[in-house]
Amino acid sequence: MEKRKDTTVIEQYLGHQIMMENFELESTVFSKIADAVPDMLYVTDIQQMRKVYSNTRIHQLFKMGRREISEMGMRFFERIVHPADQHQYFESIQNLRNARDNEVHELQYRIIDHEGKIHWLATKRKVLKRDEFGIPIHIIGISQDITEQIILNEERQRLIDEQTKLKAAQQRRLFKAIISAQEEERRNIAENLHNEIGQLLFAAQLKLSPSEKESRALLNTAIKKVRQISFELTPVLLNDMGLEVALKDMLERKLDPQQISFNLSFNIKGDRLNTNMEVVIFRIVQELLNNTIKYADATHVNVLVLQKEEELYVSQTDNGKGMDTQVLSDLKEGFGLKSIVNRLHLLNGVIEVFSQPSKGTKVLMNIPLNGAE
Repeated sequence: MEKRKDTTVIEQYLGHQIMMENFELESTVFSKIADAVPDMLYVTDIQQMRKVYSNTRIHQLFKMGRREISEMGMRFFERIVHPADQHQYFESIQNLRNARDNEVHELQYRIIDHEGKIHWLATKRKVLKRDEFGIPIHIIGISQDITEQIILNEERQRLIDEQTKLKAAQQRRLFKAIISAQEEERRNIAENLHNEIGQLLFAAQLKLSPSEKESRALLNTAIKKVRQISFELTPVLLNDMGLEVALKDMLERKLDPQQISFNLSFNIKGDRLNTNMEVVIFRIVQELLNNTIKYADATHVNVLVLQKEEELYVSQTDNGKGMDTQVLSDLKEGFGLKSIVNRLHLLNGVIEVFSQPSKGTKVLMNIPLNGAE
């Protein structure tokens, strides 16, 4: 039998390297070494696509001898490689046809054994022999069965997913409890303002004589203010008519007295959003409007509520004096957005603020529609 004179470095089991110098491929020593390792060791002719050497582990896995495997040629690979992984497998073979001698190619793919069981393999391969033109003929490879590792990883991921779902469910329950508590407290305060403070002010106004015009005017202003605060605490229109009507009414009441024009764009699928989400969005826009009136010196405000697929986009833009980007570096402190950020966090939403001095401010929020469920 003719001996090979090549000196080739191959990637061995556990990542070590060995030298094959003046080594006959089919020698007894090599076969014994190859059969001793628990993994699959093989040499493949990638021009004819047939196994020219396979160790005992391969024979045990597919219940076929070395000669039978070699004679099957391409049919062997088509039979054992999982159909879903055949494309990437043969693509990797093509890459090896263009590989350099020192390149080690790695691949993970599935095979099907003689019992129909699926095994995950982690394979390392490299060029072993070339023809007289330098084109690769043989590659040598070692494949380790990593099925148990894959199963453990899948189980670990399943547990992580379950924990994530549990955390999300707990977060939703917490969200509902917080929103309910906040709105209940607001209703209590609004009722006290309207039923007690408002009535006391109205009674005091009745006690005034017609000549006390200035005092009467002050009390009238106080009564209106109490009604306004009471309405903001418990927006009746939000419960009765929905978010769009409530937002339009709030924009008119807040911005018209400040001589600030506005535009409301509202486009969602269906008549109403989730009740909790409507409350949160209303409160967010309310807070943003308060900030705009206090700090922006704006003359126009745009409010957008838009549904795209399973996400809701909410934005408010003004043409005010804007702010420096350094102020935006800490949204919670620098822009008074702490309550907004907290509400969005409960909805799994995110917020971005874009602003420059003298160029206005845009606040953009993305909220998943299932965030309030």
